[in-house]
Amino acid sequence: MAYQIKQTAEAIQKIKGSKFIGRAYTVYSREEAQDIVRNIESEHKKASHVCWACRIDRNGESLGYSSDAGEPHGSAGPPILSVIERYDLTNILCVVIRYFGGTKLGIGGLIRAYSGVAAETLAMAGRVKHIPKLQLKITAKPHSYSDVLRVLRKYCDSVHPNFSPDQISVEFEITSDKFDELQKDVGQIPTVILTRS
Repeated sequence: MAYQIKQTAEAIQKIKGSKFIGRAYTVYSREEAQDIVRNIESEHKKASHVCWACRIDRNGESLGYSSDAGEPHGSAGPPILSVIERYDLTNILCVVIRYFGGTKLGIGGLIRAYSGVAAETLAMAGRVKHIPKLQLKITAKPHSYSDVLRVLRKYCDSVHPNFSPDQISVEFEITSDKFDELQKDVGQIPTVILTRS
């Protein structure tokens, strides 16, 4: 079973003179995660390293990404990612900011420091059951548009259709627990095709 964090969180540890700041955020794409990392880099311009890992649910598959941000290869980003995986979290970004304190920690020390700060941060964030989201697409003949719109309003806050002379298409996202009901509703509209995008 997968989980998401309950809330954003921050943890601070001092390890052999270096200050480590861990932060956890809910994110839904790698791009969103990278935007947050860029903002943190601007906020902490004097930090030695801003290392991170994220894990994103994409149609039921969890995709993991990480960055050592200048630390020795595999000593920061992957340890953070392994903690995320150990907690069975998805749609999560965990960032660990390091201010170097003058004492080198070595590869083993770095791995322990980054994974330890990540673990404390994620424990503070808590977790709730994750309900996967599905990216879907409906295509239909133009005369079915009002019926498609009526069905989608039950499941989506906003709908942005694309029109062409012979068909309309709508891309949208719903939680997986609503898929069977949506499929039944859509099945009652002639000419409609529902696919995963």
